[in-house]
Amino acid sequence: MEQTLIICVGNKARGDDGAARYVAELLEDRLPSGVKLVSTPQMDIVMAEDVALATRVIFVDAIRRSSPAVHVQPQAAGLAGTHAHAVDPAGLVALAETLYDSRTPALLVSVAAPEMGHDEGLSDTAKAASEEAAFVVLGLLEQD
Repeated sequence: MEQTLIICVGNKARGDDGAARYVAELLEDRLPSGVKLVSTPQMDIVMAEDVALATRVIFVDAIRRSSPAVHVQPQAAGLAGTHAHAVDPAGLVALAETLYDSRTPALLVSVAAPEMGHDEGLSDTAKAASEEAAFVVLGLLEQD
């Protein structure tokens, strides 16, 4: 069965770092069949199998910046930026390739997130960028 995997990652207790988790909330009831949505505070190395089994992966993550609101770029395998079990998108793609001989195409949709303090809630910039990102992700899903 063909399946797109969307992984929205961020810490809601770190202000705008939770922007991708808000994107997941916006997408939750709007996704077509064949799409699996994961909303998580951090990516874990055990997700490599899910990446390998998917036909494509869309990572959504907050990046500390004010603009552009949303940026989409291919996500190739790379050296993993890790701490404990957490891993970044490039590292997760690399693990899927190494462990499962996977060549799953992946994209990173980054969301503008200028304020990553120790508080909950999104800045106006991050909230607007998250809403735009949800539309961008839906557009990417239509490109099959």
